[in-house]
Amino acid sequence: MNADQLDRTLRDVLHAWTPDTAAAPTDIAGRLVRRRRRRTALRVTGAALGLTAVAFGTVLVTGTGGDRPATPANHVSREGKLRWQTTLPGRTTWDACATGPGAVYCRSSGYDGVGVDTRTGKVVWQRKAEHDSGDGTPSGSITGVRDGILYSYADHAPGTSSPGTDVVAIDLDSRKVLWKHKLADDSRDADSAVLFDGGVLANTPTFKSAAALDPRTGRTLWTHKWKQADCTAVAIGGVPHLMCSPDSEKAPQRSTVVRLDPATGRPHTVATLKGPTSYVGRDGDTVLLSAMVGKQKFFSDPGPIDLIRVDTGTEKVTRHRADGPRGGVFADGTMLVVRRGGTALAWSAADGKQLWASESGLRLRKDSRGPGMYELASAAAVNLTDRVAYFLDPTGNMVGLDLDDGAVRWRGKVKLPERPVRGGVAPELMTEGRHGLIGQVDGELFRIDPKPAP
Repeated sequence: MNADQLDRTLRDVLHAWTPDTAAAPTDIAGRLVRRRRRRTALRVTGAALGLTAVAFGTVLVTGTGGDRPATPANHVSREGKLRWQTTLPGRTTWDACATGPGAVYCRSSGYDGVGVDTRTGKVVWQRKAEHDSGDGTPSGSITGVRDGILYSYADHAPGTSSPGTDVVAIDLDSRKVLWKHKLADDSRDADSAVLFDGGVLANTPTFKSAAALDPRTGRTLWTHKWKQADCTAVAIGGVPHLMCSPDSEKAPQRSTVVRLDPATGRPHTVATLKGPTSYVGRDGDTVLLSAMVGKQKFFSDPGPIDLIRVDTGTEKVTRHRADGPRGGVFADGTMLVVRRGGTALAWSAADGKQLWASESGLRLRKDSRGPGMYELASAAAVNLTDRVAYFLDPTGNMVGLDLDDGAVRWRGKVKLPERPVRGGVAPELMTEGRHGLIGQVDGELFRIDPKPAP
């Protein structure tokens, strides 16, 4: 994502900060959270946290708070096991976490990476940042872990007024930085650096260009450039793809889905579409885009859209008129989000129709510092074996909803330190193993194994 994209995204958010509609742009709010959530007061209020790992035995997870809405009449389990709870080290703000083999890795302005054993909750690996002034750029994501290498982000010029951003590859055994690659701007989202078979696709130091990097040396394998478009990168079946939309009204008003050959970078246009589009997500090998069809000025505005499905295998394009889905977590053909009031919504990735709405009972408090500012719930963590979508709120309340009908099948609560209300800040929740969940709220990391009702 380049600076133009970032400006348009921020304008969208300012135009409609998580409106209380079924079409609430939770994906846009998430971008704002991940990219800029910690720049000001949030960094100042970071508590001095010690390095603590507290292991628990079997714990009955109970307590749902007296201000929760009534739950449906179906049986709701409150049983589970809190395996451990750990306070991440340092006077720092933790931005993003990702799971890897046997560990969960998190980064912050003070640490390029910290690894926590998923069995015990003990910090087993850590690498401090070169400089922690408290005002470095927060990350929206960690690129991932593969073949013993952690791919993350760090400040390019730490300690300066314009730190910039590097993609960083860190060897997990030696804890040494293998290579760094400078990006054109401070965007640290999931599409800023993407793992594909044989390399890492990352933005280059100049705009409107991407480079394929050798995963161990960082050597540039090939580059791909484009003009008059903003492009989002994703790997589908291990192959890099770009979803591109015009970057201005003066640009040719068409969107494209482009497949890049992993070995050579040679582009192949999978589909060309009329007008601007916005990337929604992907359903297996199918890319989902949205196109405005009403009087909306921004993609985040409520109103009808065309949900466009582009099958990257057959190159077939289908359109479905929809009113609502703008993104979220995709699981088994379902898009999942939680809107401002705590209502969880599910749409079909096949045609954009709403499948169900469920009162999650999550506690999302209002932030008095600004109108319309509320805390956010985590993105969904979906266990397909049990067919349950789990969510976490910033005060430790958790809920598990049936993936097929939205019924509440599990509730739990993890005791967390008191924290101020921070509008737009979302906790993180990830699946671990067959039935486990790992959550992170303000540097409190925990693993819990819920036992949802059948």
